[in-house]
Amino acid sequence: MWAFVTGLLAACLAVPAAAQTACYVRAETPAAASAPGDARVAQSHVGLRRKNDKLFELDIAVTGSNAAVCNVGGVARLSGDAGKEALAMVVRPDPLRSKGVRSGALCHVYVHLTATAVELRTTREACKAQALCEGKVELNGQRFDATSRLPDGVSAPCFERRVL
Repeated sequence: MWAFVTGLLAACLAVPAAAQTACYVRAETPAAASAPGDARVAQSHVGLRRKNDKLFELDIAVTGSNAAVCNVGGVARLSGDAGKEALAMVVRPDPLRSKGVRSGALCHVYVHLTATAVELRTTREACKAQALCEGKVELNGQRFDATSRLPDGVSAPCFERRVL
């Protein structure tokens, strides 16, 4: 567990305490990037911001086909057995939940940080049942190479305020 925590903290804290954020950005393929005639290049990103030794803020945006974008964010807790630790965040996209109806197990997003990448995993069936990203974008299996981490101080899409 300490190896994971050390690696995660090194990724997030390779800079002074005032900037405890890591942002991984990936440009998407033209088919997934935008609508026809749109000159913008779509990006996906994963942002990690340390809150304390066990809690991290996550900001995830993944662009899928036909310019569909899945945005999830919140607070994740460091969990798992030694050597298999991950950041685990519960996502509650279930529209029926606000009406008091529960569709079963909660959807979880897990962020695994390895020496070469940041990888996303989900509880697929629970996320599917709760219509995560309206079923248009698959978060499970998304991978951001370690080289996609933006340098500190560079303008980054992670943790930007979004107008919906």
